[in-house]
Amino acid sequence: MPTATRTNPLSFLTDQLDELKAKGTHFKLRVLEDEQAPECTFDGKRVINLASNNYLGLTTHPKLREAALEATRRYGVGSGAVRTIAGTMKIHMELEEKIALFKNVEACVVFQSGFTANAGTVSAIILARYPGCATRPRNTVPS
Repeated sequence: MPTATRTNPLSFLTDQLDELKAKGTHFKLRVLEDEQAPECTFDGKRVINLASNNYLGLTTHPKLREAALEATRRYGVGSGAVRTIAGTMKIHMELEEKIALFKNVEACVVFQSGFTANAGTVSAIILARYPGCATRPRNTVPS
């Protein structure tokens, strides 16, 4: 009885990666080996870091480091869930209240990343313009 030859169903990915490498367009993550600072080490090489979002140097500010350590001692290393499930902590609410007071607005929402901020903002704008959008079948255009 002949045996079936198995092929890897994902082998096309290897071909695509090889093609990207040949074209010089293959993306490789750079690995930061120390703290996010103006000068730091990426992939074993000491460099001037011009690609960070740490504009104000807050990632290494001594007062913020101490506050982070104190918060870790008090609350642990994370909320254990996303905010919409069971991860909204008292400190999240306090922060949002302080920001709203500072901005002189009714309320605010703090997002954990730029991606979630964009997702929340875009969906709010779309739902405000097209209230039935969330319940409308896919591939239909609002009137």
